[in-house]
Amino acid sequence: MSRMSEQQGFSLPETLVALLLFTLSFTALMHYQLALAKGAQQQLQQREAWRQAWLRFEGYQAVDWQSSLMQRPGPEGCLLLAVTVISPLGRKAELKQLHCDP
Repeated sequence: MSRMSEQQGFSLPETLVALLLFTLSFTALMHYQLALAKGAQQQLQQREAWRQAWLRFEGYQAVDWQSSLMQRPGPEGCLLLAVTVISPLGRKAELKQLHCDP
């Protein structure tokens, strides 16, 4: 007959502590992954906002986007164009362009 002190394996408290550490680590990694995904999505939306602002200079306007194009006199007879666009999700981009005729 074997004694209780000679048994192999982990005790219940050791197993519970290991499970707790695994759960905390897994939860932290999931939060980190969600933060990375959110950051990537925001970066993608911001890039699209810059692209839509540039396209507004070219005369195109997306249907779901708010945009404004302002023109005012610039230095030495040039024209200063300013575009502001806002995405459906609220991302904003502003671009300015100085247009001078040769």
